[in-house]
Amino acid sequence: MSLTSKQLTDRLSMITGSDASAIEGTSPYTSAYGAWATKTGRVKDTFKGNNKTKLGSWLEGFAVQEYEAFSGRKCRMVHRTLRHKKYDFIGGHIDRLVEGDPNRGVECKAVTSDGMGRWLDEDDNLIVPPYYISQVKHYALITGRMTWDFAAVFTDGRRDPFFKTYEFTKDDMDLYLERCLKFWEHVQTKTPPDVDGSDATSTTLKQEWRESDPGQVKVASDFVLTYLEERAGKKEMKEVYHAQMQLMENRLRNFLQEADTIVAPTGEVLCTWKQTKKGDRRFNFNYKRESIDGEKRNAV
Repeated sequence: MSLTSKQLTDRLSMITGSDASAIEGTSPYTSAYGAWATKTGRVKDTFKGNNKTKLGSWLEGFAVQEYEAFSGRKCRMVHRTLRHKKYDFIGGHIDRLVEGDPNRGVECKAVTSDGMGRWLDEDDNLIVPPYYISQVKHYALITGRMTWDFAAVFTDGRRDPFFKTYEFTKDDMDLYLERCLKFWEHVQTKTPPDVDGSDATSTTLKQEWRESDPGQVKVASDFVLTYLEERAGKKEMKEVYHAQMQLMENRLRNFLQEADTIVAPTGEVLCTWKQTKKGDRRFNFNYKRESIDGEKRNAV
């Protein structure tokens, strides 16, 4: 749905569905620290939309039309901002509610070709990315509707619309609400949550501390010395690990050649190197050291 300028401004003063994946740690695009820095004004959310978001809004009606034809249900749009009945700083803007079913809502997605990879599992089966599941969990919390359907359409036109249902429990809501309250306490007290190792947090910190104070010096504490020591060790490990991983995978490619599957002497599939729908070949490993070592011991 398209939001008014007031609704866009109000989103900074509450937790919305777009923040849910940051709070739950399921987002590849943002993090709890990043969401906190935006809510507290330490960094500016400069994203004003792009062609993808415009396309998503434009195709929302088409996704609803396909969903109604598929499910036999009728949907209605909600234009106002919805808020939690007890905590008004938890709110959001949903795509559709289902008429005649007080327990169901619909989330519409338009999937572009460059985002397609996140909608596929290792076997190229369609899935819903975890960060979108967090989003509708948030909507379940503010509406009390515990069943949410996804209606996804694909802009390349090569796939039929994809529909998937998620049902949440009271335990799901209690746990998520607890996380929201904890996050909002960080916002209210302007106390940052712990930083993590995500690219999103790295981007936020670079934006937050874009400029330095020339000549200012800080003395390393024991914790900081530990960070420096661990970084040095992990950098060496990363370089060795990457080289060894690539060596082993190249040896496996050389062994497989035109074959696409490696099995154990017992017949268990250990590894595949199969061609995807895009035409390239992708590894999928099912090797478990413990089970193979156990087979060796049993054979002795």
